[in-house]
Amino acid sequence: MVHYKLIYFNLRGRAELARLILQHQEIAFEDFRFEREDWPKYKAGTPFGQVPVLEVDGKPLAQSNAIARYLARQHGLAGQNDWEQSQADMYVDCIYDLIGGTRPIIHETDKDKQKEMFQKFLQDVVNPHLQKVEQQLINNGSGFLVGKSITWADLAYYSFFSPMMERLGEAILDSTPHLKKLVAHVGSIPQIKKYVETRPKTAL
Repeated sequence: MVHYKLIYFNLRGRAELARLILQHQEIAFEDFRFEREDWPKYKAGTPFGQVPVLEVDGKPLAQSNAIARYLARQHGLAGQNDWEQSQADMYVDCIYDLIGGTRPIIHETDKDKQKEMFQKFLQDVVNPHLQKVEQQLINNGSGFLVGKSITWADLAYYSFFSPMMERLGEAILDSTPHLKKLVAHVGSIPQIKKYVETRPKTAL
């Protein structure tokens, strides 16, 4: 049996999609978390001085997207064929673009400016993207982003938008009812629901 050890800060952050994949598929893994002040102790032991790192029977794999894609392919969440896999990759890349867009906002220390930046991000980036994804869900017709069953792309959208809904209210997705329904569906999956209820409470 393969032994997985996922190494990351005690945050959701860039490791959460990998965690959700493993939890959804009920795959046992070591969720190794550490606090930011302990990072110097672990940095030199990582392939590129970054986390997350997934150890697979002791062999390290770096880069969050590569880790999540590997786990999705290994455990049946990547898509049913090459085209579906490419579509799922496309959607996950969109989420990583959105995550990248939040970084300047998170690191802004002026609260008023941070709020202004976040509202601009919602208006100029998030909302237009939501409308495009909503249409893709309508076109696909299955309730999922890709194909006829859940993929890691659906988990990625849940991972990004569920915390946003917690902070801003569910109304943020009122204009995209198909996406709102998808996020709710993922959150109601028993193994995901249990994990979310019991995972460490962190700000990010």
